[in-house]
Amino acid sequence: MKPENKYKKFAFTMAETLLTITILGIIAALMMRSINRINPDKDKVMFLRAFHALESAAGEVVNNTSYYDPDLIELSDLSTDPLPSARVELYTTESDEKPLCSTKSRYNDCNKILNKSNALCYLVAGEMSLTGVVNCAAGEDVMNFRTGNGTCYYGLAGRTAPFEFVIDPSCKGIEYGYAAKIFPSGNMTVPETSATYADMFKTEDRQQKAYVWINEQTDVKKREYDFENGK
Repeated sequence: MKPENKYKKFAFTMAETLLTITILGIIAALMMRSINRINPDKDKVMFLRAFHALESAAGEVVNNTSYYDPDLIELSDLSTDPLPSARVELYTTESDEKPLCSTKSRYNDCNKILNKSNALCYLVAGEMSLTGVVNCAAGEDVMNFRTGNGTCYYGLAGRTAPFEFVIDPSCKGIEYGYAAKIFPSGNMTVPETSATYADMFKTEDRQQKAYVWINEQTDVKKREYDFENGK
């Protein structure tokens, strides 16, 4: 009998190696799914932030009694001319020095006039943290302003609410954006398909993604409300 070799080496068989690799692959796949759930789509996060930021700004504007009078039905929402007291200071060119005022304003040092066609764009811009100049010229494809976090907004001027506009979280161009809809009350929603921007978007399923994102948030808020109220 040969003496046992204490230096004898052991190794995995080919079958054992393949089995180990398969198991590691399954574990890696499960981990990636978990990581993707933990780290949500960056575009989704940016879009939702931008959507709610504008929604909040629109609410501030429509409820500001120096912009719109809540006691008068004909002057109570974003579909009408702003009050004579409406006044906002924004840079619409690099050399601007004068504020923007409403059509019937008592101020005479205005460089642009606010009316129901452009007031929503200018007044909302005045409530947000922006970088660069503001362009509230009419046009569905006009980029109106850019926020400090790099989101661009298109199509907020030249029309009377309700209408669709575009939020582009990446600021890469209107074709990379998502359509949202704003109403005279300042409320906003996201349509499942865009009637205005379908031909401009890179793919129409982008719009359906935004529709799902907003509805997911709505469902979560409803469940939280029902839980708090014992329903």
